Amino acid sequence: MLNITIKEHEKALLYKDEKLINLLGVGKHKIFHLFQNYEVERYNIEENGITGTKASTIIKLYPELVYKFFTTVELKDYERAFVSINGKLTDFLELGCVKLYWKELEIQVEKVDIRQEYNVTKEHKEQFNLLKTTPMGVVKHLVSSHQESYLYLNGEFKEQLNAGQHYFYMELKELTIKDIDTRIKELEITGQELLSADKVTLRCNLTMHYKVFEGRSYLEAVENPKEYLYKQLQFAIREHLGGMNIDEILSKQHTLSEEILAKFYATCQKIGVEVEGVYIKDIILPGEMREIFNQVIEASKRAEANNIQRREETSATRSLLNTAKLMKDNPALARLKELEALEKITQTVGTLNVYGGLNEVMNGLVDLRGEK
Repeated sequence: MLNITIKEHEKALLYKDEKLINLLGVGKHKIFHLFQNYEVERYNIEENGITGTKASTIIKLYPELVYKFFTTVELKDYERAFVSINGKLTDFLELGCVKLYWKELEIQVEKVDIRQEYNVTKEHKEQFNLLKTTPMGVVKHLVSSHQESYLYLNGEFKEQLNAGQHYFYMELKELTIKDIDTRIKELEITGQELLSADKVTLRCNLTMHYKVFEGRSYLEAVENPKEYLYKQLQFAIREHLGGMNIDEILSKQHTLSEEILAKFYATCQKIGVEVEGVYIKDIILPGEMREIFNQVIEASKRAEANNIQRREETSATRSLLNTAKLMKDNPALARLKELEALEKITQTVGTLNVYGGLNEVMNGLVDLRGEK
């Protein structure tokens, strides 16, 4: 006697001499096994059934048992299926899947032919959210408010995606999603070498601010849009600065941005790019040329300082001349200047010997009028 106990969470396939004969439910089972070989294959009922090669074999060899104990779901190689049990989504079956569900379960099956469909419907999106995971063969894509997203199917443009969450079937097709950030971006050119009209080699650093206003043109007009913008900006700066001598370049470095932008704008428009501004951050001269310019600037500043000094000296002399004329015509003013000078002299000497009395100190020590 063979005693078999099937627990509450189990179901079991019973084999006799390697042939399936029954599906055992919960409980204790007694089987007479005289000269016979019995085997039990257990399954967790939470798996809802049997899938894969085992299910295909059972369907092929034991159709009567399948009809009695199971509900069969068989998919073609181009089909996937949403399976709900007792009104709750439990499975999203893979391509060509075969699964046997326990007969007592209430099964609802919705098949999807992914040869025709690539976009998951709103209802199916909600079902994926219930699964709390993205199944294999399905891609989840989020489009932000600052993005433009373009969907290509087998290399052909299909649609522009709205902001929000999207799901797509990826199998049996080549599906590509290209995102474009529509916010203002920055393009840097560092150490760009140039030759001015007077054959001076220099380097400059530029920054361009731009944004994409037509994403599809940006993606399809050229193979590598950012590299294209980089090279076009290089060509524009070379063309513009190459026609100027070094003095003009240095004197107009704050106005170069607008001139470059005027040349560059039309080219950018063709690939869906709007330029916010082009800015020259630095113009770097070679070492020898930089030293020469420093000497020129130093000489210019020295000459400027000398001019200022001469102007100050001339002004001081003119002031002294005016003071002398006033003292000549006004004896009292001259006497006041004498007393001021005397005061300064007495403040700076340690010992003062006086001969001739106070009158000699007051009248003889300082004489600005030449009376003695």
